[in-house]
Amino acid sequence: MDDRALLMPPGMDGMVSAGPRNSVIVHPDDTPDLRQTAVPASHHGGCGPLGTSGRNMACTCGTLIATLAADCVGPHELHLDPLRVYGYD
Repeated sequence: MDDRALLMPPGMDGMVSAGPRNSVIVHPDDTPDLRQTAVPASHHGGCGPLGTSGRNMACTCGTLIATLAADCVGPHELHLDPLRVYGYD
């Protein structure tokens, strides 16, 4: 059994990450400069975004660069878009 499965409520097995394939996943608190945007037709759960309607987080210039999944029934994770974000030293 996957260790993560021990943290999930009964009946919520088989969950997968919410963001696009090949994205880097970080905790939302690790990106304090990103801001959630009011994306039209975005999917929200009871207490946060589901992350199923695409990019909903913008950098300081306003460009949408990440997908936040942070509803109360799932994991809190931020998927950085691989076409818009890159790492450097």
